[in-house]
Amino acid sequence: MERHSGARGPRVPIHDVLRGLEIHPLEPGDTAIEAFVLVKLIDAQGNASWAFRTTNRLNREELLGALTVQVDILRKELRDLWS
Repeated sequence: MERHSGARGPRVPIHDVLRGLEIHPLEPGDTAIEAFVLVKLIDAQGNASWAFRTTNRLNREELLGALTVQVDILRKELRDLWS
């Protein structure tokens, strides 16, 4: 079900992988230095699946902290919707 950040082949520009998808820009003056991208996809067999990709070797502790914060925010937003 889940696919690792996959090291097959060379890295390519993000726009080559996420062709046709759009995201909101960063705030003016902000500079992107690393990325963790969660991608919902349709695999070769036509099944919906998830994969993630990273830019460089992210610090695992820093990534876990950032993801934990995002999960907590999402959980709160969903609880607020259900209330």
